[in-house]
Amino acid sequence: DTQSRKQPVMRGIKMLVVAACVLIASATKKNVLFFAVDDLRVQLGADHVPGTPKMSTPNLDKLIGESLFLKSAQVQQAVCSPTRTSILTSRYPDTTRVWDLYSYFRTVGGNFTTIPQLFRENGYRTLGMGKIFHPGHSSGAGGPYCKPGAVCGDDAPFSWDGVYFHPPNLGYWSGHVTQPGCVGCGDSWIAVTPEQEKAMPLPDTQTRDYAIETLTNLSKDGFGTADKPFFVAVGFHKPHLPFVSPAQFFESYPLSEIQLPGDQNPPKNMPSVAWSNWGEMRAYIDIDALNNTGNPGDILPSNVTLHLRRAYYASVSYTDDNVGRVMATLEQLGFADNTIVSFWGDHGWQLGEHGEWCKHTNFNLATNAPMFIRIPGVTDTGIMTTTPTEYLDLMPTLAEAAAGIIVPPCPEGNTSEIQLCTHGTSLLPLITAPTTPIRKAAYSQYPRGYQSPTAHTSALFESADLALKDGSSPGPSNCLHGKCTMGYSLLSSVSGKEYRYTEWVDFNTVTFGKPNWNRNVGTELYDHSVDPMENDNVAGSADKDLLSQLAALLRAHPTA
Repeated sequence: DTQSRKQPVMRGIKMLVVAACVLIASATKKNVLFFAVDDLRVQLGADHVPGTPKMSTPNLDKLIGESLFLKSAQVQQAVCSPTRTSILTSRYPDTTRVWDLYSYFRTVGGNFTTIPQLFRENGYRTLGMGKIFHPGHSSGAGGPYCKPGAVCGDDAPFSWDGVYFHPPNLGYWSGHVTQPGCVGCGDSWIAVTPEQEKAMPLPDTQTRDYAIETLTNLSKDGFGTADKPFFVAVGFHKPHLPFVSPAQFFESYPLSEIQLPGDQNPPKNMPSVAWSNWGEMRAYIDIDALNNTGNPGDILPSNVTLHLRRAYYASVSYTDDNVGRVMATLEQLGFADNTIVSFWGDHGWQLGEHGEWCKHTNFNLATNAPMFIRIPGVTDTGIMTTTPTEYLDLMPTLAEAAAGIIVPPCPEGNTSEIQLCTHGTSLLPLITAPTTPIRKAAYSQYPRGYQSPTAHTSALFESADLALKDGSSPGPSNCLHGKCTMGYSLLSSVSGKEYRYTEWVDFNTVTFGKPNWNRNVGTELYDHSVDPMENDNVAGSADKDLLSQLAALLRAHPTA
C-alpha cells in the first residue's frame, strides 16, 4: 500500500539528513573525550544484568540518554590487554597477535596506527591518563621502541603528547598483599573511610583530578577549538579488583537488599574447556583463605558472594561519580557542544552467575560491555540499539564523526604491513536505523592451554595467557609460538532470534596462526530468546540447519 511504500523512503531521507549533520559537524574538527573503564559489565541504571539492583549511576545514565548506546556491543577477547589492543588498533586479536597480558602489538603483530595516534597525526593534541592501554611490557615498556632513559609503556612514543599520567597511589590500593596502616589491603574489597582516603587518596580520584586539571589547562592554553582540537583519554581502574571505593558508595546498596545470582550452576551441557577457574580473584588474601578450587560447582559461601556483589556495585557508582565530575568540568569550560564523548568498559564481568567470576570466558556476561558515543547535535535525544556490534568499530566511527576521516577497511589476507586499516565498520548508520544490522555477526574469542585428546577435566580450566593464582607476572601466550586451543564465538540473529555460538578448536596445529576447524573440543549454542543468561547449552539438540548456518558464519571470521 501507499503507506508501506513511504516507510523506506522516509527512512532513507532520515539517514541522509543525519549523514549530512555528521558531515557538517566533522567539517570542523570536534574534540574527543575518551573514557575507558576496567571490568565494567552492563551494570548501569539505564541497563543492568537481571537479578541485580537498579544501579545508582545518574551521570552515566544521563550520558547514555544523550548518546548512541550499543547495548549488544561485543569485545574481541575478554581480558584487559587483548581487548584494549583490539579497540585501539581496530584489529582482531589474531592480527594483533595479542592474546595475553605481556605481548606488545608493535613487536608481535605489526606497527599499527592506534586511535589516539590517528588523531595526533591529524592535528589533535592527545593526552592520556589512568588505564587506556594495558600498562607495562604489553604497551612498549622495555621494548625496542623505548629509547634509553625514556619513560615508555602506554604506547608513549606513538600515541601521546606530553608525559602520560599514572596515579601514584595505584600500587598501594591494588595489590594482593597487606600495606602498613591499611585495613583490608590485600583483600578482594574495601569500603574506604574518609580518613583513609584523606591519608592515601584513591587512584581513580587522582586520575579524575588530573583529568579536570588537564581540561582546565587546555582551555587556558587556547585548545578545544576547530583549529586546536584535543583528544583526552581518561581511564578509570574501578570496578577492577580489588573492589575498593569510598564507603559512601556502599550506602546505595544495603546488604539486606543484595541478592545471590539466580543460577550458580554451570550451564547445562557446558564443555569443560569453556570454564575459567577465576584465579585472578582467588589470589586475594580473603578469597585464598577459603581454599576454593574455582572448578565448576565449587561456589563461594553465600555471605562472601553477597559482599563481593555489593562491593562491585559500589565501585561502579564510584566510577559514575568520577565520570560525572569530569563531564561537569567539560561543560563548565564550554566544551560540551564541540566535544564527542566516547565511553567503553574494556569487557564484561561475571559476578557469581554460573558460579563463575571475573572475565576470561566467552560467555555473554564477559564479552558484552557498555559502549556509547555522544555526538553533540546528532545523538542529543539518545538512541539505543541491540544490533550486534564490535568494539573495533569504534575507530572508524570516532574518526569519521570527529574529524571527517574515513579509515580504510582492511583487505583480506595478511595485513601486518598495513599501518592504518580497520576490521570494523562505522556505527553512524545506527543513529538513524538502530535496528538495521551493520554486520552479520559480532565475534569474540578466548585462548586456552592446548587441550589434548586425552586431557583430564582438571587440565581444562587454565587459560593460555593469565597470571598464576600466586599473582606472578604473566608471560607470552602459548598461542604466540606453539599450539593452543582457541574458542571462537559469535553473536548473531537468525530468523529474528539472537544466538551465541562457540567452537573450541586447535590453533597453530596445521597452519601457523590459524585454527584447525576439523579438531573441535567443545561446541556451545545459547538461544538468547529463551535463555538470555546462557544456562543451557543446546548445541547437542539444536536444528542441524541452524548449526550449519552458524558454523559457516563462524568460519567466515575475517581473520580465521
